[in-house]
This record gives sequence, C-alpha cells and structure tokens, in this order.
Amino acid sequence: MNKLMGHQLKEMAELSSVRKHKVILLGSLVSIVAFAFYGYHHLTNNNYIFGFLCIASFIITSANLAYLIIAKRPKYNDVILTLVMLTQGFMVFVYGTELENRLLWVYPILAAIIFINTFSAGLVISCGYCALIGIAIFGQHVSISSDILAAERFFISLVAMCAVCNTSSYFYSKAINYINSLYLEGIEKLAYRDHLTGLANRWSFESWAERKLSETHQDGRITALVFLDIDNFKHINDSYGHEMGDKILKNFAHRIKNNVRTRDRKTNKADYSIARFAGDEFVLLLYGVNSLQDLDNILHRICHLFDSKYKDKQLLSNVTISVGAALYPQDADNLAELTRCADKAMYAAKHNGKNQYYYYQNISDHQTQMANYSEGNVTPILRATESNT
Repeated sequence: MNKLMGHQLKEMAELSSVRKHKVILLGSLVSIVAFAFYGYHHLTNNNYIFGFLCIASFIITSANLAYLIIAKRPKYNDVILTLVMLTQGFMVFVYGTELENRLLWVYPILAAIIFINTFSAGLVISCGYCALIGIAIFGQHVSISSDILAAERFFISLVAMCAVCNTSSYFYSKAINYINSLYLEGIEKLAYRDHLTGLANRWSFESWAERKLSETHQDGRITALVFLDIDNFKHINDSYGHEMGDKILKNFAHRIKNNVRTRDRKTNKADYSIARFAGDEFVLLLYGVNSLQDLDNILHRICHLFDSKYKDKQLLSNVTISVGAALYPQDADNLAELTRCADKAMYAAKHNGKNQYYYYQNISDHQTQMANYSEGNVTPILRATESNT
C-alpha cells in the first residue's frame, strides 16, 4: 500500500467519526435555537410545563455542545442529544395543543436519531420511537384527525421514512466497515509485516514473543526459539541477482508458513510466531510442543524444506537451511538471551557443515563446548542427533 493510498484510506476510515461529529454539531445547534424559541413562546403564553421543559432541554443541549467542541475525544454526546430529542418529540406529540407543531418535528427528530447513532442503535431507537407514536395514535391517546385514514397515512409515511433512513444508514455502515477493514489491513502490513515475505517483522515478533513467553506455563510441554538462516544466500544474490534472492526468500516464507502452525490454538487467530529477522535470517517461536522428539521432527522438516531443486529459468544448486534452537527457560529466561542462544546455535550449525540444526542445551557434561561460542552465560551448544538429520 503506497503512501497516497494509505493517506486516502485513513481519511475514509475517519469519515464516520467526522460525519457523526458534524451531525451532532448541526443537530445541537438547530435544537438549541428551537428550544430557545419555543421556550420563550411557551413561557410568554403561560404554558409553563412546556416552557420549562424547553429551557431545560436548551441548557442540557448547550452544555452537550460545549463539551463536544472542547473535548478532544467526547463521549456520550450522541446519547445525550438522542435522549433530549426523544423526550421533546414525544412530549410535544402527545401533549401538544397545536396539530401543526406536533407533526412538524416528528420527521426531523426521527431522521436525526437514525443518523446521529450507529446503525444498530439508530434502528432500535427509531423503531421504538415509531412504535410509541403508533400506540399513541391508534390507542386514541392522541387525536390527529377525525378521519382514521389520515392517521393511518401519517403513520405509514413515518414508517416509510424510518425504513428509508435506516436502509441508508445500513449501507453507509457497511461501506465504512469495509473501508476500516482495508485501512487496518494496510496498517498491519505496514507496521507489523515484512513487505517482501509477508511474515511478521522483527518488532512485531519481539512484542508478540515477549507476551507469549510471559504466558507460558510449566506444563511439561516445550517452548523453543528457533533461528534460521539460508545457506550461501550471498552467493545466490551475487551469482543470480537480487531478484532471484527475493524469490527464494518469498518461496521460503511460503513453505515455512505451510509447514509450521501460525495460528493460536485457543483463538485460531493468526499470530506473529514466524518473522523475518534480517536479510536472510528468520526467527520462529515454537510453543506447546509435546516432546523433544516432536521438536526434532519439526526442525528436521524445516531443514528439508528445499529438498527438491529450486528452479527458475535455470537449475540452481539445492537451497539449504541452517537452524539453531534454544529452549525456554532451560537455556535462557528472557527473549533477548534466548535469541542470542538460538543465533549462536544457528551459526554453530552453519560452521559445522550447514543444512542441519543445533541445540543450545546442557544435556551431557562430556559434550565439548565450541571455543568460538563460549562467551556469556549460556548453556553449551549440542548438535542434533544424527538420526534426524
């Protein structure tokens, strides 16, 4: 997603909140003027109940408008304005003395309620509003006309308007939700995913892995950080060009995603367990592995992702992978140290023949620790069993 498209999607994603803000602002201004006018009108005509109701509504709506303008992230403005409009509209419709005034505000109040709120809230409130008016009319609590057909026509027109406005609100809501999903997907790709491979980037992996390690329980199952590096990748880039190198990276990412679980078992949501760490280096956090044998099988499968020859216009030599694995918490109890252990184990595998995996694991005291990898408080490097390589 390029910068221009991202900017446009961001503007579209924010359109819903901007529209809502402007509708509430306009509705509040119109309501304030109407409440002030009718409050004065009712008080001068000694209609104190409606006069004080309008004045109270005027004060509440003015305060709500001030809060909307001053606050950076105002809350409940739509709820407050909706309640004020509903109260005023229903009171005027039921207890108003002039027929014209009673019918005048029913339609705009209904439309305002629908467009101020979200689709689901607007649908429920507007249908309830229509139902109350219907009960008031057909229950003979309110007299609109001596002609029953006139009352029916009024109610049918009200329901029709309610249906039209809610239909418009529904499709607008669907469009906004779709735009938001596109925007969030683009944001995730930009912020959390590696552009070339589609895997998690280093930052998103480390953030996710820190949380995952803190949630890991000592239940007998294995958690391991795995470091992977494509062998002879610099030679491939130098010999066949960076375009070929990029294709191999993308192909590797595709293969490893198809061979290793990338979804949380509980939520079934995609996680960031596989990441492109840097260049041709990748990192993987395996958790919930039942046994060391199962872990061996997984690492063996990863090492043989490119058993068949990689072909693209010309035949290349086998692409191989060197892998290092560090166990949590046996080898290290934090992500930074665990990464260092797995990285050194991977380099041990690379420097001792490539196309294999090494563990950082203190299994046997008679294993010889490699001199080049003895620094730091880490456990000795152990080579994977020959039966699995």
